[in-house]
Amino acid sequence: MVPLPECLCHCSPLPVFVPLLTRPPFYFLNSLIVRIALKARHKHKRVILKETMRPVRASAEMERTRVAATSHEVVAQPSVRWTLDNVVEDVLMEDCGGLGDMGLHDFLMEHFEEDFGTLDVSMCAFIHNPGACIGDDRSREEVTDLEPYKELLGKYELYKTMREGVDSLHDMRIFSLRHWESAAAANEVEGIDDSLRGKLNAALLIARRNEERMMVGNASSGVEIDGAYDAVVNARWSYVVRSGEYGEGTLGMGVLDVAPREQVHLWSEAQANVIPDPWDPWEGDEVPGVKGKLVMAVLSSQKGWPYMLFSADDVRKERVQSLTEYNAVCDAYIRKEDLRVWHIVKKNIDDWSSGVGIFLPFLLIGTRGIGKSCGTGSLLLYQLLHSPLERLEVVAYFVSGKAYIFHRKERRVVYYRKQSAAMGKIKGMTRRGICGYIIFDTGKESIGAGDLVGRWGIILISSPNEKKYQKIIPQRPHALQIYICCYEDVELKAALVWERHWQLEKKLIKLEDVNLENDWKVLKERIGMIGPLPRYVLANKAAYEKRLKDVKSALGLISHDIGRYSELLCNPHKWHENGTTHKLMKVTRRRVHGKSMCWDEPISTYVWKELQRRAFTAPLTEDVIRRVLFSEQAQSD
Repeated sequence: MVPLPECLCHCSPLPVFVPLLTRPPFYFLNSLIVRIALKARHKHKRVILKETMRPVRASAEMERTRVAATSHEVVAQPSVRWTLDNVVEDVLMEDCGGLGDMGLHDFLMEHFEEDFGTLDVSMCAFIHNPGACIGDDRSREEVTDLEPYKELLGKYELYKTMREGVDSLHDMRIFSLRHWESAAAANEVEGIDDSLRGKLNAALLIARRNEERMMVGNASSGVEIDGAYDAVVNARWSYVVRSGEYGEGTLGMGVLDVAPREQVHLWSEAQANVIPDPWDPWEGDEVPGVKGKLVMAVLSSQKGWPYMLFSADDVRKERVQSLTEYNAVCDAYIRKEDLRVWHIVKKNIDDWSSGVGIFLPFLLIGTRGIGKSCGTGSLLLYQLLHSPLERLEVVAYFVSGKAYIFHRKERRVVYYRKQSAAMGKIKGMTRRGICGYIIFDTGKESIGAGDLVGRWGIILISSPNEKKYQKIIPQRPHALQIYICCYEDVELKAALVWERHWQLEKKLIKLEDVNLENDWKVLKERIGMIGPLPRYVLANKAAYEKRLKDVKSALGLISHDIGRYSELLCNPHKWHENGTTHKLMKVTRRRVHGKSMCWDEPISTYVWKELQRRAFTAPLTEDVIRRVLFSEQAQSD
């Protein structure tokens, strides 16, 4: 063996190179040519990467930015180009440009001008398992101890956090800053990291400012939405019915289309008013004009509905995150409970128009996540737009801090970015003798509407949380409360049948791939754990599991005090809101001593059993015994 030069013995940092010196001379020539070519190629790639990658702030500075963004002070330095139509992925991944495409060879050639004989895997794969990529311990340590690698490690942590955040938001059907604004205003976003929330809020602030700059005229001006009026008025009806005609594998249900201009047949007022019996599950009603027992109706609008800010065109482009992967953005699932609300509202309008009554303010209360905005709100809007024009010339829909005014004579919809601007327009119309109706989907950014009570009809849509609606109608005791029940099992079955039916109609899936029995098995298990809430049980697996985790966390937050358990289990006519109640309890209607009243009960079988188990093991005190014995429920029994 040729003895090594002394300089190499002392200076060579990588012993892996030593065997190369024993190779024949032509090996070095070929190796040199290959290295020059590789170096040139990677140099070219580095130039491209540097042009596409934006610098990522150091971790300390990033942490300071996170804290500031969370506290609504000086937030991150996001792009000044944001608009409400930008997708959240662009916002969150702004500082991660190029990181997802960077390869190990790019990094090694930049810092060592050597690829160490490794495969050109992604840096993400290398960071995940360096040992599998570089077998030599010394070589690997030299790479991982390098300061640029440590910086890159921090950048990839940011990349991973942001990527997971994007996926979580997509699971919640939040794709754009406009969706984020709506969901945040409705207090529907949970489990999002503070750094992501701060970054999105910072971008949202810029988007709002940019939108204000682009607005023509002053803040009171509105923007007309082309085609929205006709899309709602001409929405298509369909029925989901139960019948023995439907064979095996259909859950005993099918879909019937209603032809345009054909008379729509729905539940009568008497049928809608029937109070659910937990011991005798409802399976549909026979409705004249409908073949089979009517379980659910579906109202489909080509441009979507106000609760989604008429964003159907945008959402159609996004990947659907649901159990069936069906895109239901244009569909409003109409239940018997929704029609019951319309019967109540219609009766009040009839009394007012005939001069025997006045407009009564209504307060619609239902469990969070059952589709009040989608189902009830959309049905009310549709029916109001089909009521006699001489009664109501205008219908307004307030949602997520924004408002839509439907002008019936001109058949147009005007969108107002600020509810105060729309309210000003309505007050102006009121002074001119124009009468209308307001659907108010409550949220954090909702404004007061007490001045219009009695002049215009108004219905508030809310979860059972007084903070959400008390500022909108200060005279809440005078509002007529309407309670809406959660979905029945058969209604969730109908939703499955509807979604699979249209996937087959649009050739999105094949008949042999449809297994409704298996779909229902999955759905039934979810209902048993988190309750009959379509927002979560019809969502994809990740969204469902997150909700289940939230339910378990809410159970864990209950103080180990039988008094709290007795409140939840022994006072069903009271809603005990404490920030977690909506994850554990649901609102329903029950007949008690011959009277219909609001009832409050555990949201699922799992929650019910957990509350009972904890109550049996909680310490029993004299004070608790007194509270239970002298509770209103005990006295009424």
